Amino acid sequence: MLPSPPSSKDEEHELADFAELLAIKNGSVSSREIVSYLSKLCDNHENVGCDDDESETTDEMEEVMAELDRRMKACGSGYPFTLAHSGSTLRHENGCTNPRSTIYRYLLLATRLNMKSARVHKRIDGTKLLEDLSAVVIKNYLGSRSRSLVFGTAVSGGFAKKISGLCQELREGGQFKNPDIDDVDENDGGIDTVGWVPFSDRKRGQLIVFGQCKTGTNWRDETVKLRPDDFVRLWMSDPPLLTPIRAFFIAESAEQGHWVKHATKAGLLFDRCRLVDFSETVPKDLIEKIETWTCAALDSVKF
Repeated sequence: MLPSPPSSKDEEHELADFAELLAIKNGSVSSREIVSYLSKLCDNHENVGCDDDESETTDEMEEVMAELDRRMKACGSGYPFTLAHSGSTLRHENGCTNPRSTIYRYLLLATRLNMKSARVHKRIDGTKLLEDLSAVVIKNYLGSRSRSLVFGTAVSGGFAKKISGLCQELREGGQFKNPDIDDVDENDGGIDTVGWVPFSDRKRGQLIVFGQCKTGTNWRDETVKLRPDDFVRLWMSDPPLLTPIRAFFIAESAEQGHWVKHATKAGLLFDRCRLVDFSETVPKDLIEKIETWTCAALDSVKF
């Protein structure tokens, strides 16, 4: 996590993030420069076995560059970098005005910054931006007739009001109910965004998606916490006919070696590249907020 430097022991998806940050800072970076940078860090800390680390890092660079190539293909025109010199150099397309490239840079920083102490820049909360973005992405993914909204803690109003409002939007679910005697102490029940595909007949029984959003890198233990079936049985007086499915939105580019495990636990998993992939239509005001936050966050980074 920034501002701490990486280690040669980091996994390839983490070193790929570091390569992208260096490319943004310097315009471009080669695999050889990354190895040299990591070796210099090792020397500064006077660690035993640095020579072995350099050899291992050099070997790992092939996997890192392969990961960057995978991201470029997964993001398409939204990837703000290009690979040159037979895939050994990463170049930052600094002049790129593609909104999806702006979103990628935002997600990169929202992964590597400490999003507890450094989430606010220019009075914009970077964690809330992911909720807003995810609501747009799930709508894009579900299709032109779908609808979506932000439900998370960033939205004003009490929990009961949020539930009743959601039921009105969905046209099913009844209204808020409190299953216990004591007052409810929930904020959002683990839901940050909701997407659904209504029918013209306005009848019950439609596809509904409950989504949870996580910036940073500490999301792996959170993937199983959202339980839509429990949510609707607990808080809705007349639960939807079809149990909503789970979606999980993360700023990080998830490691490919554990993709099946993560996707199995998380449900419909949107990592950084998938978010960019379905960000072809994002409102201008949201893009402007993302760009403002990202520029200020970049100015704050020292590494």
